[in-house]
Amino acid sequence: MNATSPAPAPRPYAVRPASRRALAAGGGLLAVVALTTLAGCGGSDPKLSDLPSDVASARPTISAEEATFVLAAEKLGATVTGASVDDDIQTGTTTCWALKNSGVQLAQIAVDGDNRPLPNSGDGLRTKQLMAAGVQAFCPDYDDQVSQLKLP
Repeated sequence: MNATSPAPAPRPYAVRPASRRALAAGGGLLAVVALTTLAGCGGSDPKLSDLPSDVASARPTISAEEATFVLAAEKLGATVTGASVDDDIQTGTTTCWALKNSGVQLAQIAVDGDNRPLPNSGDGLRTKQLMAAGVQAFCPDYDDQVSQLKLP
């Protein structure tokens, strides 16, 4: 008779934590790579190198949507810098939040403190350009309202 004890039954849970950690680490790495390079499958998403260098330095993990916003703002004439990028993105996202959740039109939120339409000069123009870029990047379903801004 053999005195050795039988091999212990495999414990399936013993391998799971390592596998989960590996999956989590791999998933985290993929997320970082995707955010950093902003490369999409179709190749149409902007790349970090497409952005002004100070914006890329200020937001190295900028999302593709945010990068699209920066480039749209630039095309509309609003310069986005590393120092302004956070506030500028907030302007764009807040514009879309208001359109989606408040039942207002773009013309109703593009007004000054006296409820007059923002001007086509200075800070008023820049704000309208950022609002339009926000619509293009964050809520394109409202793109038909951009004409309400009466941009030059």
